[in-house]
Amino acid sequence: MIQKVHLWIGIIIGLFFSLSGLSGSILVFDDELDVYFNANLWRVEPQSDVMRLDEATHKVQSYFTGHAVLLARLPREPDHSIEYWIKKNEVLEQVYVDPWTLEILGRRDEHAGFLGFLHDLHVHLLADDYGLFVNGILGLILLLTVLTGLWLAWPGWRKLVNALRVPRKSTRFASWFALHRSAGLISMLLLFVVALTGAAMVFYKPTNAALVAVFGGPGLSEPPLIEHIEPHDIQKLPSALLRTAESEIPGANATWLRFPVKPEMPFVVRLKYPDDSHPNGTSYVALNSFSGDVMMAHDAKSSGTGQQIADMKYPLHIGTAAGLSGRMLIFVTGFIPTILFVTGIYTWWFRRNQTLNKTATSFRSVSLDSDPSVAENECNVITEHNRKNQS
Repeated sequence: MIQKVHLWIGIIIGLFFSLSGLSGSILVFDDELDVYFNANLWRVEPQSDVMRLDEATHKVQSYFTGHAVLLARLPREPDHSIEYWIKKNEVLEQVYVDPWTLEILGRRDEHAGFLGFLHDLHVHLLADDYGLFVNGILGLILLLTVLTGLWLAWPGWRKLVNALRVPRKSTRFASWFALHRSAGLISMLLLFVVALTGAAMVFYKPTNAALVAVFGGPGLSEPPLIEHIEPHDIQKLPSALLRTAESEIPGANATWLRFPVKPEMPFVVRLKYPDDSHPNGTSYVALNSFSGDVMMAHDAKSSGTGQQIADMKYPLHIGTAAGLSGRMLIFVTGFIPTILFVTGIYTWWFRRNQTLNKTATSFRSVSLDSDPSVAENECNVITEHNRKNQS
């Protein structure tokens, strides 16, 4: 039964696992590749120590009047532009602005280009929120595939070394089967972590709640809304709010800004400690955009154990939890599902053909000169045996 579950999961959705792994391998270095291939959007010439954030934001808001400016990704390097996220007619558009000259360097849809396509495929299966949900379910199925593979392939600790070897001088079937087994055993833990963290990110709300409940809080809560707004109130400049946020969590640097799309919504700053393995950081400060008061502050170093575990989902998924070596390890792991899919399909196809050939030989061996009732009975037995093997 376990063998059939493992087999048919691999046959039916093994191609999905393969595409997900290959796209994930490339996306491990998404930022570096994007900057390299789209230097016209990212590269700028620094002209001072202080970027003109307020003027750049005002220019984007004025240029896209009538459209919501949602986010701003602040430069990760001194020679990087500011990336603004604009919502235009239910489509997210990215706009790149030189923070010193205020030149709009370019704009593109969220999933434009090859890397954008890969990101949409890897996360949403090219089907928006529906694809995201299906992706989470498929991640859970991948967990089942890994566990059934472990059950079938585990040789015991004493025989483990031999099970990891791929014989050089052997039949093609034996070599491919050994490759399937050894690749699965070697990568099993990493595949389990990638599948688990991927599914956990899709279903992040119940996952985070469960982790905080089991391992303890405090967890990350939603920032409150602004209760009282006077008609004459004016929103403060982004740079002033950013400075307040960074002073609230000393030692952490701002990475993202979330602008309020409604007056009662807070201005949210995301921050990152230098030793935080999450590329975007896991600290947040929500501010009243009119008064500048801090409404909520979430310091990653003061989080409960449950929230700290929850914050590790993405770093584990992309390998940054172990630095560059971890990213390289995840990059290589992304190719394993393709190896398992190809070798698994081949061994299944080979065994199926062997069964069919044996059946055909058995039919031919039935003597036409023998008692017809005996011949008919032998044919029935062979047919029933073949049916069970194929079911």
